[in-house]
Amino acid sequence: MKFRVILYQKPLGIPVTRQDVDEMRRFKPHFVCFPEYFFVNTNLGTRAQTPHNQARQLQRIAALSRGLSSVVIGGSMPELADGLLYNTCFVFQEGRLLGSYRKKRLFAPEVGAITPGDSYRVFSAHGITFGVMICADIFEDDGFRFMRENGARIIFSPTFSPRKQETVEDKYRRDNEIYVRGAEMSGAVIVKVCGVKSEFRDFLQARSLIADKKGVVFRARPEEEETPMIIMREIVA
Repeated sequence: MKFRVILYQKPLGIPVTRQDVDEMRRFKPHFVCFPEYFFVNTNLGTRAQTPHNQARQLQRIAALSRGLSSVVIGGSMPELADGLLYNTCFVFQEGRLLGSYRKKRLFAPEVGAITPGDSYRVFSAHGITFGVMICADIFEDDGFRFMRENGARIIFSPTFSPRKQETVEDKYRRDNEIYVRGAEMSGAVIVKVCGVKSEFRDFLQARSLIADKKGVVFRARPEEEETPMIIMREIVA
């Protein structure tokens, strides 16, 4: 089956403009994915949350899914629940909450501030099953095995990608070792979406990509790693 997907490769915490919404709507996407920690208040940062801001961010994601008549994979945001803080992706379809996923594998700066989730999960929309693995989750083979066992055809991976000192060859080799291998293990197409560096987070590199078991189908070129883009692609899943 063919699906139209949008990778919103933009700086974290920015408003989604009417112009961007209009551009995305014309593409008639089935799925729109945002980067990890996109839905944050930059004054609060990624390690704090208030009930008011949390409700406001959820309203933003719901409104976008209605406006785009699409499934929106809301990157991630800090979620307050029972006195704990999680790194959570909320998924909406045309204004309706399909569910949420809490990141299981934390990266070093999150440890001590963020509570890891305890289970993977999948969602269904447009006649297909899809999953979410946030950033460092992709280093756990159990996640890919779960996706295969539960019939996921697409894995959306909102990612926070710090800049590394490495060659282009190193980057492409890492893409194959992680994402192409993950696609082969899971039997799913992987859609990775990264944020672009900004004053809020000036050390990011936007290495968005799409991979299947045969290889990398699309990747942001090295010269585009600091470029805000709305990436629109048709994939077969």
